[in-house]
Amino acid sequence: MSKHRSPYPAWIYRQSGVVPYRWNGEDLEVLVISSRGGKRWVVPKGIVEPGMSPAASAAAEAREEAGVEGEVGETSLGTYRYRKWGGTCEVEVYPMWVRDELPEWPESSMRRRRWLPVAKAARKVGRKKLRKLIADLPELVGPAGQPGAARPPTDDLEAPRLIYLFRHAKSSRSDPELEDFDRPLAPRGARACEAMGEYFRLADLHPGLVVCSAALRTRQTLERVLPAIGEDTVAKYYRGLYLVGPQAMLNRLRRTPVDVRRVMLVAHNPGMQTLALRLAGDGPEQDLRRLAENLPTGALAILVFRGRSWEELDEGSCELHSLVAPRDLDISRPT
Repeated sequence: MSKHRSPYPAWIYRQSGVVPYRWNGEDLEVLVISSRGGKRWVVPKGIVEPGMSPAASAAAEAREEAGVEGEVGETSLGTYRYRKWGGTCEVEVYPMWVRDELPEWPESSMRRRRWLPVAKAARKVGRKKLRKLIADLPELVGPAGQPGAARPPTDDLEAPRLIYLFRHAKSSRSDPELEDFDRPLAPRGARACEAMGEYFRLADLHPGLVVCSAALRTRQTLERVLPAIGEDTVAKYYRGLYLVGPQAMLNRLRRTPVDVRRVMLVAHNPGMQTLALRLAGDGPEQDLRRLAENLPTGALAILVFRGRSWEELDEGSCELHSLVAPRDLDISRPT
């Protein structure tokens, strides 16, 4: 692995978090939570979700990790860094005035939470720069009983709709007697699925629905990454997605139930590449150029769609968030 390159795309290392606080009479208190392993005390944080601002994404993490909701400050406390996943994560930290504490929350079975005075909370966390950010909190919040400099209540924490366009991994042509529909993955394709699965897991990519071509190579591609995206994910297989054009794929996506926020399509080129280009009205120039050249086998394009329903999905209605191919992940390369 290169000493100068992180094994995952840069967006994985861009994170945000909050320092949750409240007033207990005239005393300012900070909420800290235990790490998943239970050995450290930390604050809620996570990867900035595609299509969300760092502040909104951090507030969503606070609800998931700490079971608290409230108002996020306009001004960040600052940033701190730490090493993880072979690279350096940079966390933008915001103050969050806690309005509600949930009795149960998604990670309540694996985390504890504790309210502490500011100075004690600062000493409790392990990272030196985070300690300073917590210690500086009183300078940024208002007087007792007031939320301080805060944006409007962060009630709209629901992420925008996301589309994961996942082209099947490299297939085998070793048996000339097999019909194209029945070609399995090649060993190279299987290795690519392993790398992409790890990427899916770290990026917390959990589609509510997967629509997949019924061809053997697409089914095997999906099966190999299902443990990473959630084996309870609803997956539907369609013969009608085998080697079809972009319009047929678009029609299938438009039929996604309105309550599904994230949908994954596993299918074939050239239709997948053309569909991605048609949907992407904006996005990082480098990724848009790469997409115009090719959508490699095993590659994933993430598109952000802000429509109210999937029926509104149309040309130019999405923003390309990122394009990642197996060759972009250093972990997929022999060491």
